[in-house]
Amino acid sequence: MQTDPEQFWQNRYEKVSDHFERCTKNISGIFVAFNTNMDAIKHVDSKLLKSLQIESFSSKNNACEINSLDDFRTGLIASMKLGKAMEWEIKDMDTYNYLLDNITYDSQRIGGQAGIVANVLAHLGMKNVVVFNPKLSEAEADMYDPAVKALKLSGNSTRIIKAKDASSVNDTPKINLVFEFKEGCKVKTKDSSFSVPRINRFIVSCRPKGREPFFDDKISDNFKEVLKNIKRAFLSGYQAISTDEQFFRAKVQLGLMRKANPEMKMHFEFTSEECQDKVAKIVKYLLPSVDSLGCNERETCIFLRSMGKKDLADNIKNSGYSAKDLLEGIRYIKRKIGLKRVHVHNINYMLCLADKDYAPPEKTRDAMQLCVMSAFARSIRGFIHHAVDLDLSNNVGVNPKGMKQLSLMDRHQASKIGEGIYSCGKNYLVMVPTKIGVHAKATVGLGDTVSSTAFVGDLA
Repeated sequence: MQTDPEQFWQNRYEKVSDHFERCTKNISGIFVAFNTNMDAIKHVDSKLLKSLQIESFSSKNNACEINSLDDFRTGLIASMKLGKAMEWEIKDMDTYNYLLDNITYDSQRIGGQAGIVANVLAHLGMKNVVVFNPKLSEAEADMYDPAVKALKLSGNSTRIIKAKDASSVNDTPKINLVFEFKEGCKVKTKDSSFSVPRINRFIVSCRPKGREPFFDDKISDNFKEVLKNIKRAFLSGYQAISTDEQFFRAKVQLGLMRKANPEMKMHFEFTSEECQDKVAKIVKYLLPSVDSLGCNERETCIFLRSMGKKDLADNIKNSGYSAKDLLEGIRYIKRKIGLKRVHVHNINYMLCLADKDYAPPEKTRDAMQLCVMSAFARSIRGFIHHAVDLDLSNNVGVNPKGMKQLSLMDRHQASKIGEGIYSCGKNYLVMVPTKIGVHAKATVGLGDTVSSTAFVGDLA
């Protein structure tokens, strides 16, 4: 008797939870770098929009960074109108200080991809999670889970100590301003009125000097010792650099990491970067040096455009980000760059295309379902406190839009070898539907949670 597909996936999610609880102790040796900061989170409401005088404001069409309060308003409106996660760097400190001092923020949490990921993995019970931050203030260090360790340069020696003890009195906090908005929020400007189509956030990113994604030479000289017990390296924060010289330096350091521990798998986590020149440098210098890439469906299109594949990117977007069209995009990226693994996260489904000798596809499927459950827990609670939080999704149904895309993929891929598993030449494609979204408290960090837990979860 054929099993109902939705019930199959619901049962699979419950089994993954049990399996993960038993195997967490086997997931160890994870290195995370570079960007940690504090996120000041504000939930956008009518009161905030009124205080910003949005109703009488006309957006500036040419803004892509923040040099004035008008630029901030432009970015916030654009992000809300599209329902799209956007991050704009703020260059004008007077505007930054105005936003910091004149808005009452709802909460402060650890931010930055490295900070979020290190805490998520530690909260889930994974062992030997080591983080490196070029700078770390006391306030940021205090936000790390007690189990997180940190790589710290002290004089001429490199030590691994508790992250909470790794701060420097000379380092000041880096505070990003995160404006979370909900689907259905009504916005009226001088030029238009609209309802926000999707829950998301607009990030005002402060990028002070000295936090660029580089290791001190004394640390890179000791990579062989530092990385000897590391199985996975999760790398992010490269949006903070821009020149060819900086990207070349980063590439050299990635090569040194690879030489120090050839068995370690390295992952690059992308963030929504609108500058095509910078994305082209990421493709040229960094991606050929890593094993794995993590991004969402819109970021996949950003990569494709930077690689000269505008038509393919447009096809994906015009299809409503269908799974089969997105597959063609990640196939191109993986083949052209020579990656071993590409993981794309979407609100309705997840895709992972990996070399057949990278990991057993059943383990990849478990890891991807784990990442869905982790993101669900974080979205509901705003954080993950313990692996038990994964059970929050047990009574929530499987996403019907994801199930529809999975059914379409079954018809598109003739070589199905298991539920959500397909043989694609030299690759396995693994696809899983997500869980139905409910009232999320936060969206910031969900992509990082998804990518990191999927990347390390196949170790279980």
